[in-house]
Amino acid sequence: MAAMKIDPDWLEDGKEIAKCPVCLMVLDQPTVGCPEGHALCRQCYVTELSQRHKCPLCQHLTDASKLQRCRPLEDFIGQLHLRCKHGPKDDEGGEEVAKLEPLLSMSTDRLREELGRRSTEGETGEHRRSDAGEGVGQWCSWRGKVCEFAGHLAESCSYEPVECPNAAAGCKESVMRKDAASHAWDTCEFRLSHCPHCSALELVRDLPGHEGRCPDAQIECPNAGCGDTVVRRSMAEHRGGCGREEVQCPCPGCEERMVRAEVEEHVETSGAVHQRIAWRRMAEMEGKVAGLDVQVAELRTKVAEQGGMIA
Repeated sequence: MAAMKIDPDWLEDGKEIAKCPVCLMVLDQPTVGCPEGHALCRQCYVTELSQRHKCPLCQHLTDASKLQRCRPLEDFIGQLHLRCKHGPKDDEGGEEVAKLEPLLSMSTDRLREELGRRSTEGETGEHRRSDAGEGVGQWCSWRGKVCEFAGHLAESCSYEPVECPNAAAGCKESVMRKDAASHAWDTCEFRLSHCPHCSALELVRDLPGHEGRCPDAQIECPNAGCGDTVVRRSMAEHRGGCGREEVQCPCPGCEERMVRAEVEEHVETSGAVHQRIAWRRMAEMEGKVAGLDVQVAELRTKVAEQGGMIA
């Protein structure tokens, strides 16, 4: 994992000493390797030497075997003071805000003590570190040491982007730490929510699909003109008696279709038609019976010719 780069503009002191001459960021693992002792970020030095075997500042020949981590410079940089990367810029009143420890983080006695100290010492008092991380406006007011910075961002900075608590469920959004809880519980489409019909827990993004098949959801009868709403699990039973359900005439042979409410009227007004259908069906049946009688007679004759008997 690549080390986090620190912008020298975030430093309150030692900017020129701490700046890498290659990447122009605060030195990360300060490393020396030339006779002049020029320090670069370790990765910057390795990258430079992969392209040419010279110090990029003094042009002395060197190679990776000569690189040494400069611990004294690293320790010095670690003690430098800086503001949070999410702190105010210079044009946002940064200088004033940087002098203030968030009032919400102070007790009444601590505030009185601080005001008294400032009145006697002016603004040149000892540098103090603030762990509150709360913003004055829309920024983080944390101040601390370089060696503490990574921990502040990883654990407490309210303005550092973090993954949504619902990431395991599939959310890929990154939100500020201070907004993570409200995002996860109020707006994230990957949060869990109860179905309003059956109380099953579903992801918010999946609720519409669940409601489309939920057996306890109230749905409208699909038959035009009905207008009744029933729970989905009872819809088949409802349609079995719905007057607007399309059905076929109950009279054998009649293929007319109509809504159930019109069946009785259809039967009453179609008596002659149904009678003709019945006669035709009866004639067809009689013809089939006659045909079967002929087949039976033929079978009896064949059996008799073969000397057999048939019941």
